[in-house]
Amino acid sequence: MVSERWREWIPPLLIEEAPLTTSLWAPGRPLVEPLITWPREVIERMRAGYQCVNCLEPQEHAWPEVCSLCRFPIRTRQAEFFARAYAGDVMLDGRNWDEELDGLEERRRKEEERARQDDQQRR
Repeated sequence: MVSERWREWIPPLLIEEAPLTTSLWAPGRPLVEPLITWPREVIERMRAGYQCVNCLEPQEHAWPEVCSLCRFPIRTRQAEFFARAYAGDVMLDGRNWDEELDGLEERRRKEEERARQDDQQRR
């Protein structure tokens, strides 16, 4: 039985439309694929072979021969599929602290300049 920790559904953080590509099924007809941003825990499950990249079903053991639900050949194809489909880590609403500090420094300089100008106008 799959442990309860791995059974828990973790929803994607973000789903967007990928750039349009040509459909293999109907030439000239656009096919839209989703770009899905998963939490780090889900990525690690897929990378470690505990979750099927095809149907997202949790697996009782790492790298089973085939997925227990959709029969995707996890042991032979998942690593290749993951390497091709994984686009890397993305920070959602992450802060660039260097930019934040630069912005604060710029604001401080502008406020000092305004205060100097106000002092000069009062004299």
